[in-house]
Amino acid sequence: MADRTVELTVDAEPDLVPVIRNVAADLAIRMDLQLDTIADLRLAVDEACGLLLARAATPTTLTCRFTFGGGTITAWTELACREGTSLPQQGFNWHVLTALTRSVRGLRSERAGVPTAVIELTVGDP
Repeated sequence: MADRTVELTVDAEPDLVPVIRNVAADLAIRMDLQLDTIADLRLAVDEACGLLLARAATPTTLTCRFTFGGGTITAWTELACREGTSLPQQGFNWHVLTALTRSVRGLRSERAGVPTAVIELTVGDP
């Protein structure tokens, strides 16, 4: 079966992060991933959203696209960020992300002339 995708966009507000976390967990449960992997995904998505929200331009939206199949889930979280901000790829928050995932990377780009920050992470059962 080919990989499938679910995309969710919410206002960039901390109160809405649990919605994204719950979608991530629901997808992992439907894939019949191990409980530890489900918990790791929930925590990693929460951490990624928190890192991004701290850099958000206001008002903006937070988008999370989940691609899943073959025993893995990749979460691509993205939002418009303030000019001149960067994603720290070291320190405690980044260490948490690397400990919970198979892979993680942070990207900075522009979309329609607006600076964006992205965190892409992958989890899966061995």
